[in-house]
Amino acid sequence: MTEPSSAEWDAEATLSVAPVRELFVTFSKALRAFQLYDENNPVYHRFVSALRQAFVDLWVEVPSLALLVEEDRLVFEEMEVYQSSSRSDSLAFLFYKDGIRALELRPGIEDELEPFLKVLLRARHGRTDGDDLITLFWEADLEHLRYQFIDLTAEGYELPDAGEGASAEELQEALQQEVGQAADADPPPSAVSQDDFNPTLYALDPREMDQLRVEIQREMERDVRTDVVAALMDRLEEPDRPERQGDILRIFRTLLPSLLSRGHLQHAALILRELRVMEGRPEVLSAPLQAALGDILDQISSSDSIAELVQLLEDGTVRPSPAELGRLLAQLRAGALAPLLRASEVTQLRDLQPVLRQAVEGIAQAYPEGAVTLLESQDPIVVAGAARLVGRLKAGDAGGALAELMSHAEASVRVAAIESAAELRASTAAGALVEALRDPERDVRMAAARALGLLRYRPAAARFREIVLSKDVKKAEISEKIAFFEGYGQIGDPEAVVVLDRMLNGKGFLGRREAPEVRACAALGLGKVGSAEATASLRRAVDDPDAVVRSAVGRALRTEGDEA
Repeated sequence: MTEPSSAEWDAEATLSVAPVRELFVTFSKALRAFQLYDENNPVYHRFVSALRQAFVDLWVEVPSLALLVEEDRLVFEEMEVYQSSSRSDSLAFLFYKDGIRALELRPGIEDELEPFLKVLLRARHGRTDGDDLITLFWEADLEHLRYQFIDLTAEGYELPDAGEGASAEELQEALQQEVGQAADADPPPSAVSQDDFNPTLYALDPREMDQLRVEIQREMERDVRTDVVAALMDRLEEPDRPERQGDILRIFRTLLPSLLSRGHLQHAALILRELRVMEGRPEVLSAPLQAALGDILDQISSSDSIAELVQLLEDGTVRPSPAELGRLLAQLRAGALAPLLRASEVTQLRDLQPVLRQAVEGIAQAYPEGAVTLLESQDPIVVAGAARLVGRLKAGDAGGALAELMSHAEASVRVAAIESAAELRASTAAGALVEALRDPERDVRMAAARALGLLRYRPAAARFREIVLSKDVKKAEISEKIAFFEGYGQIGDPEAVVVLDRMLNGKGFLGRREAPEVRACAALGLGKVGSAEATASLRRAVDDPDAVVRSAVGRALRTEGDEA
């Protein structure tokens, strides 16, 4: 067989180097996400899944991934595929400093990504036991990872050349032989001995020990995050250091999502509160930095961020107290209104719902135009919630928008718009309320009747009179009958007493009366009229033989007395 030419090797390397380089870009992002987010976080899963897919795609190009490890780079097929000059976050230096000089990742490593990333993260940040990366790999027992290393404890001894094709086992055996031979030689004299130290010179008396324990306990209980945030905020208030101010803002941009995903809402709320205070101090931050600060507040108040936070709250990943959650939500901007409003309408958690609603009220009071804008949302749940919200806020300029919503396709939206218009006493919506009396949905008709009665909108008298005298109302359910008769009594129609008295006390052909339910509803309508003539009509029916009518008459008379 002939040896392949260099051109053939180059062509083969070109085919595989590009996806390998792309893989290590994805690898770095996944390692960073592994460090910043909990394993339940969607961001964590997105980056780890992307890395897993990158490995799967790579195995189509190469049978395995064999890498040489240098101090600041990784080499594949004599081509650099990863390079970083910063040792603090360099993947290459992470391997190199613990003696690893070659790696081979084999198909199947994509199924061991989480233990693999956990080892790397522990090696980078979390080692307190002195174990090196080789020991951590051995403990993890990764089946699809192979590596070659030099024993750094054998420094001063000539290391064997593994040669072409030497395996990790052969290299390790050769190194162990060298170290074993050296162990037979006389050990070098110790530079220091225990006798050089007199422990009595450094002993602490009991009082000093107690003080030391107190200081240690105080340090252990100290809220380090709050102290760090305070220190960063102090530096942010130094206008003569704009570059450092920019660095601090970038730290907060990264830190805030991490704090939220890990449930540290009190510290996130502290940062947001301080940033909002800083937003009102243009003498401290330049215009570009003010814009960057605004972007941070907008980002944390965005629909995606709030939807993710709500999901964490509902599935129990984050369990703050209502006070902690309330302090955080109070710092949000108008962008948070829609997802918070939707969550407050649909959540099944009794403890969460009042906190969300209080937050929605607070944000809407700070950004009333944002609440009115939500009336144009495509989400019926958000629109219905926004309609009720503008009513509670007494947003008088929303009357026209509410009138338009009374013809919305969703009945729940129409009901919310009607109730809000009544609460606002919006005259601009009165015409739409009259039309809603003929709505095909029962709940909408009842809401319109109650709203017009509450508004005492006398121009609706003819429409009410027509309805209460129609056959349709007699076929309606009792709750709808009551809504129409009481609404008619409230609007102040001069003919109301005559119409309702005829229905309550009158007799038709051959002495027949109206049905007991209709007569009872007429009595309730007279109770809402509240005039002397209405009272006289009711008293004529006090001893009516029908129990349903007598009960309604008594209730109507009590209502008159209460209103008087």
